[in-house]
Amino acid sequence: MSKHVQGKMNILVVDDAPDNLLLLEAILESESFENIFLASSAREAYEYIGLVESPRNARIDMVLMDIMMPEISGIEAIREIRSHADYQDIPIVVVSARSETQDLVEAFDAGAVDYVTKPIKELELVARIRSMLRLKSETDHRKFHEAELETLAQELEEKNRMLSQVLEELREDMAAAGNMQRSLLPDKRISIPGLNFSWYYETSENIGGDLLNIMPLDNGMAALFILDVSGHGIQSAMLAVSVHRMLSAWEGENSILRLPDGSPRSPAEVANELNAEFMLDKNNYQYFTMIYGIIDLKKQTLTYCRAGHTPLLLQNRDGAVIVCRDGNVPVGLTEDCIYEEFTLRLAPNDRVILYSDGITEARRHGSKEFFGDDNFLELLQKTRSLPVDQAVQGIIGDFKDWLGDTRPSDDITLLVIEPD
Repeated sequence: MSKHVQGKMNILVVDDAPDNLLLLEAILESESFENIFLASSAREAYEYIGLVESPRNARIDMVLMDIMMPEISGIEAIREIRSHADYQDIPIVVVSARSETQDLVEAFDAGAVDYVTKPIKELELVARIRSMLRLKSETDHRKFHEAELETLAQELEEKNRMLSQVLEELREDMAAAGNMQRSLLPDKRISIPGLNFSWYYETSENIGGDLLNIMPLDNGMAALFILDVSGHGIQSAMLAVSVHRMLSAWEGENSILRLPDGSPRSPAEVANELNAEFMLDKNNYQYFTMIYGIIDLKKQTLTYCRAGHTPLLLQNRDGAVIVCRDGNVPVGLTEDCIYEEFTLRLAPNDRVILYSDGITEARRHGSKEFFGDDNFLELLQKTRSLPVDQAVQGIIGDFKDWLGDTRPSDDITLLVIEPD
């Protein structure tokens, strides 16, 4: 601390002898100390320090205290000053003619930090004053930063509390959004005459970018779809919900699923409609894969459109699997795509399997190995003799056993359909 800064600090001199007060004042002024306060008694000192109400109150940085004073001794005054929390760090230097060991012990026990004997040696006194003021300045600096840190800690604690509240609200909102998404899935209590079907759906987070549905249409037909939106999180889930609603809205004038005469629009036309509606630049540059199809139970056919999704699988009653890879790019990638559709003839008890890449591209912790197509096809073979609902449970159960304690990193979706 510079001499100039020290000179600005407030020093209180307490002595009942006027000559001593004047001498100490003169010494301090000669050393460029500007703010000097003089008190001829302990009671007067209390006014400057602020222990009692007084217009003399000042922010005192240091006290030079005589011991031998009438009414209240310097030792008592030091104890009184130190008893107040606000004055714990004020340097108090005793300036006294008494130099007995007992006097020093009492002074330091009361709270003095230094002891100077009279007659005063000016150089010694000034050196000790500067040392004490330097210590006071450093203490004030430390306390200031401690107060700043405490304030910052309180602000941080409040922000953390607010953040925790926001996160809890967000978790509740995400859970509600996840419940809303799951409410869009097919109701397992509903049956479609002529079809056996079962499905499994699990999101990697509260909400997901996968969805599926199967629903009866008129004249012995049923529509089915599976979709997978690129990315994860809220945007992907919102897009999945929007597409799901369009692909599930059979009734209504604005339905993209039916022609004006009430007959189903072809899967390729539905895909073209979706591609025009969900171009990248309209949907935060997200796209989605899907399979949309129509089963005609009278004709025993499945007509479908595959837009970048995992292959559609057709498994006969003997377990052989046809992997249907024909198709086009995901929906929303390009305006130039004209989607195609394909038709499969369904024999009694053939199974149609739609699934997401969250199954085949799953990996266990610490392994570079994907679950893969071969393992999935092996599970289809293993469960072929089981009823559809038990087959789905078996496939997912063995898949989860393979994962072990690894949490899926992507949504898992599986739909298995078997005409009677």
